[in-house]
Amino acid sequence: MTRPGAPTRQPPAVRPAGSRPPAPPPAPARPTLVRRWHRFVARYGWRAYALPILAVVTVLALLSTNNPKVREAIGVSSLPGSAATAGASTIPTAVATKQLKSDDPGANAFSGTLPALQLPPGPAYSTTGNGTYDELAGSSPVYGSGGQLYKFDIQVERGITGVDLSHFAAVVMSSLTDPRSWTHGGQLRLQRVPTADQADFHVSLTTSMTVRTLCGYSLPIETSCYDGSQVRVVLNVARWVRGAKVYASDLTTYRIYAVNHEVGHALGHNHAHQCLASGLAPVMMQQTIGAKTASGKICQANPWPFPPGNSDAPGAEQAGDGPDMDFYRRNAS
Repeated sequence: MTRPGAPTRQPPAVRPAGSRPPAPPPAPARPTLVRRWHRFVARYGWRAYALPILAVVTVLALLSTNNPKVREAIGVSSLPGSAATAGASTIPTAVATKQLKSDDPGANAFSGTLPALQLPPGPAYSTTGNGTYDELAGSSPVYGSGGQLYKFDIQVERGITGVDLSHFAAVVMSSLTDPRSWTHGGQLRLQRVPTADQADFHVSLTTSMTVRTLCGYSLPIETSCYDGSQVRVVLNVARWVRGAKVYASDLTTYRIYAVNHEVGHALGHNHAHQCLASGLAPVMMQQTIGAKTASGKICQANPWPFPPGNSDAPGAEQAGDGPDMDFYRRNAS
């Protein structure tokens, strides 16, 4: 019996048999990453915020560097607008109106006018051949890592005597397969082939009078040339034996220059008339004639299309006889 005024007791709620009491709602769990961050901040204080900022700044600095070792370490081979990208671009096409680069003479540049038009003293050489050529036996693998493949053979004009022909072929090969030569940067590939019918052009040691026939005699000096009608690199035996005054007594280096210069014509290059920024002569400068620019500076002799440390190599080029004659006149004085 219930007393008057006493609270009414409610009967306990009845659960179905076998059921479990409802679980209390779970407390919101703190994400593991957040807990770790809070512990990290509690331990290192303000430095916890400085470290991420420093990491971002470091990555940005690495991505903007032109250091090839750093780029390699972070897996970036080249960057748009960087020197690496410029060096790996296609070989420049000569444009007559293209602005020439400024130049400064190198530390060892000769400071006077060079008497380059006369042959240096030396042994006798063959002046006259019969205008036909013998193939020098030999072939090679492909050199270079990309770009168009150019095939060449090596020949000598009949009538040339007194030249070690195996050495001649070896100099041609060492000049063209060096990483400073035209295969630099994966822009093209070169391969020596054993027969003329397989070749895109011929590298030929030629007598001085046959040079007149193939390349004319507009300049009253001994030079080499490229004859497009025969796709023939014509290396004048007079220069091969004697060299040029720009190279003084360094006949070995001059021969490398002669090969790279004339093969440059076979690959589509014109002459260059200004020093590279370092003061070196571009390989397409007519260094057999001289190395004096229109500004009066004297470039330093250089036999390579891509000498190390010269991002502007192989240099600005100009087409046409006018710039060539101007170059001749200022170096003939």
